Formats: sequence, structure tokens, C-alpha cells
Amino acid sequence: MKPAYGADPNRYQFIPRVLVIVTHGDRVLLLRRSQHKRLWPGKYNAPGGHVELGEDPHQAGLRELVEETGIRVEMLHLRGLITAETGLDGSGVLVFVFRAEAKDVTLKASEEGQPMWVARSELSELDLLPDLPQLVELTLDQPAFFYLYKVPTADGGEMNRVRLIPRG
Repeated sequence: MKPAYGADPNRYQFIPRVLVIVTHGDRVLLLRRSQHKRLWPGKYNAPGGHVELGEDPHQAGLRELVEETGIRVEMLHLRGLITAETGLDGSGVLVFVFRAEAKDVTLKASEEGQPMWVARSELSELDLLPDLPQLVELTLDQPAFFYLYKVPTADGGEMNRVRLIPRG
């Protein structure tokens, strides 16, 4: 059987993920990752995760938000995409970045970590994932749709390139 949709091992193969930037007034919903997490233990990030088989990104965003924080929202708004190379034979991660406004602020912890509401003015005081400040700004303040391209560098860092796509 031929691969569907032009899949080719010489081209990117993406793992779909979601990230949800939720606000309530001037506060942003963050998740302090559990210490047992393999990636970024103890650091603060927005809720999100993998898109499961048979699920679309919007459904995944709603599900991850409830699973990780207990928050339910009425609507997710797609604000941007992130492409991140993994450094492994053409594989990458494609992250759908959503924005939402919460009416209910009641939170519940999960295995993923401890959710909390943080005033935007206090974000710089927390141990955030390195790209989270930029993602919050792009998602909440930038009227254009954004695309962020990330490539790992030899020194363990990453090179980022942002493209803004004005509404037409």
C-alpha cells in the first residue's frame, strides 16, 4: 500500500500537539510541570499536549485543558502554529496554539502538574519555559496570525524565526 497524502520519508513527519493560552482578566493560566516529568520538570508552561488519534486539534485543546487544569471554556481561537524540528531524521512537532477566555477560575491539579492563575505582570518572576513569554505576547497582543519555526542548535539551544500573517 502506498502512503497516503504524499507521505515521504524524505519530508517532514510531524507529531501534532496543542498549547492553550487561557486568560481571565489580566491573569494567564499556567501549569507548573510535575517534578517527575522528563521534559522541563518544575518549569511553568501553558496547558497542552498531544493530539490523540481520531481527534482534531480543537478537540485536543479542549480535552487537555480539562485534564490538566479542570478548566472548561466555550471556545478556542487558533492564533498560531509552531513547527519545531526534533533533530531526528525529518521528524518534527507541529503545535497548534490556541487562545481562550475562562469564565470559571476553579482549578484542579493533575499528574501533569499544578495549575495556577498568574498576573501577566508577574510572569517574569517565574521559571517559565524559555519561549513562553514570546508565545504569550504573540497569542494575546499580536493581531496577526503567527508562525514560529524552531530548530535545535548544536549548543543545546534553539534558533527561532517568527512570521506574522496579517488578516486579509
